[in-house]
Amino acid sequence: MKSIKLAALAVFGTTLLTGCGVEPGEMPVEESRLEEPSQENASPSVDTSQEEVPLVALDGRAAAAAEGVRGMAVRPGLAGLASSWYSGSVAPGATQHWYWNNSSLTGAYKVGLSPIGASTTGPCQFEVTRAWDVQQYGGEREFHFNIKNTGGITCGTNILLGWQERASTWATGGIEVGASQNWTWNNANPLTATHVVGISPSGSTSANPCQLEVTRSWYVQQPGGERKFNFTVKNVGAIACQGDIQLATITNANSSWSTGSMSPGTSLSWVWNNANPLDRVYATGLSPAGAAGTSTCQLEVTKSSYQQVINSSGTTERKYYLTVQNIGSLTCAGTVLLNYL
Repeated sequence: MKSIKLAALAVFGTTLLTGCGVEPGEMPVEESRLEEPSQENASPSVDTSQEEVPLVALDGRAAAAAEGVRGMAVRPGLAGLASSWYSGSVAPGATQHWYWNNSSLTGAYKVGLSPIGASTTGPCQFEVTRAWDVQQYGGEREFHFNIKNTGGITCGTNILLGWQERASTWATGGIEVGASQNWTWNNANPLTATHVVGISPSGSTSANPCQLEVTRSWYVQQPGGERKFNFTVKNVGAIACQGDIQLATITNANSSWSTGSMSPGTSLSWVWNNANPLDRVYATGLSPAGAAGTSTCQLEVTKSSYQQVINSSGTTERKYYLTVQNIGSLTCAGTVLLNYL
């Protein structure tokens, strides 16, 4: 079992747990029968945060082809990994905008990273800062995403494009430019599963594509014990349009552990050491616990990143960082689900 060390990060108001917790099978798992959940459209919300997109969009499919459909992929054809390619060198603080054209109309995509180029004096660290879906005129779906070098040295990363076929789908209806819709997936079972949302946009014109983005997602436990998966979809394009939700359910378990008690507004951070194999794409979820009375327990993964370090022994190691926040009004806890595509 991997060890856990606790260190306070007073400046950021978070706690970092290193070593990453409990190995699969060492934590009791609640068994749930897979039901046919219902979905509902919750009240719309407005999301004003928007990261600037680099002017140059890089073609991931072309990059992969140039590398011989590189499977840095140790196991080419691995289920869940659509493709992989190298980013090239990226300066500290710089962002790259990538897209994958002719994307599946019925799947959800998730990007993982395997940084390369750490030095003995500094790690190589990358983060996916945005991901959104685009429909070009004529019907082609493109999956777009931004990666950022969040470390202090120039280095690169292997980009790992994960993919899974949808478990459920429904139409968003029309969404105005800049507007957002909140959705709730009820009975988000089994309680050990995580969820990834993709969108197949529609309604593009010859002048403007349809662009829809999942800006955030979070999990809620109701007082009666029901788990819900919530997410927000925003129209980030220049025309009103719509789309079909592609909701994937991820049940491949890497590990899980308890968050411990978290008061409202509190954030806790963990690092999963030796994040192997190097072609694994993590899809982290949460199973909140402790809802009481009329109050729900609400937890959200607010940040994640991948890092490569050179250890004192000279070996390289990939690490996966994640941060969980209690976004509700009740002190409660939950289980972190480190699942993968």
